[in-house]
Amino acid sequence: MKKIILTFKILFGLYLSGQVNTVLEPKDFFQKLNNSNVVILDVRTPEEFETGHIKNAVDLDYRNATFKDKIRKLDPSKTYMIYCRSGVRSASTVDSLKNLGFTHLYDLKGGINAWKKENLPVVGESADKISNEDFNKIISSHRIVLIDFYAPWCGPCLKMAPMFKKLAEKYKNKIELIKINSDENRNLSKAFIQDGFPKLIAYKDQKAQWEKVGLIDEEELIQRIEDLIK
Repeated sequence: MKKIILTFKILFGLYLSGQVNTVLEPKDFFQKLNNSNVVILDVRTPEEFETGHIKNAVDLDYRNATFKDKIRKLDPSKTYMIYCRSGVRSASTVDSLKNLGFTHLYDLKGGINAWKKENLPVVGESADKISNEDFNKIISSHRIVLIDFYAPWCGPCLKMAPMFKKLAEKYKNKIELIKINSDENRNLSKAFIQDGFPKLIAYKDQKAQWEKVGLIDEEELIQRIEDLIK
């Protein structure tokens, strides 16, 4: 029995030694992209992909129901360079491919966020849908304006969305509630979202009154809105 276990460990060790499974810093990841056998996988949503991606990357949405079927059809003889927004989905993708027998896998540490912080090249970045001028018009369009900077991949943002819709209707004649997609307005949002999502900013007479980062329950938000209206 001991011999069988020992043999298994040796064989398993040989299998692992044949694997290339590395988490790379952005600059090291960039250096490996020129290999002709490399396939670059962007496992973000199509909406995220359109905010800027690595050249020649293939969009393979991790959250799509067909994702597992699609990765099973990939060529296991190739090398895969994988990234997402911050590294969570790409790490899970690497694990899934390892379980399917893929042996040459590289994960971008910190995702496209880290890549952009290093000022490495991206393509397909679209212009903001809301300019700074437009934003100024928004906060001056009503005496009281509540801005919600959100992202479509942000769990807390999605959780709060029904509440915002409800309160927008409730206070439609007293306050303007505006949602701004940060992925579609990266340059505009950059100065506001450094401390996270969702980011609420309340303006009264074009001056910021308060800010809130993260989840806020309906009771607290209603109280804050009522205080603004007074």
